[in-house]
Amino acid sequence: MIKKYKLFTTEICPRCPSVKEYMEKADIEGEMVNASEDEGLKQASEANVTSVPTVIFFDEEGKETARAGSVEEIKKILEEG
Repeated sequence: MIKKYKLFTTEICPRCPSVKEYMEKADIEGEMVNASEDEGLKQASEANVTSVPTVIFFDEEGKETARAGSVEEIKKILEEG
């Protein structure tokens, strides 16, 4: 079961605002990471994130369960639980 998410974005990403807006309304605890900043870029590299937007979903144990890069993908993942 999905318990948390981490969303990687940048300021210049044209697809990031819609994904960010969708995730802010989702009933899941989450974190936004700006991959344009040094710390965000480090986190993205450690998580093997190669494009933005990328949402990584985690279960109650903190293990990655899924990744998505669009609102459509997010909806599908959340519907599947």
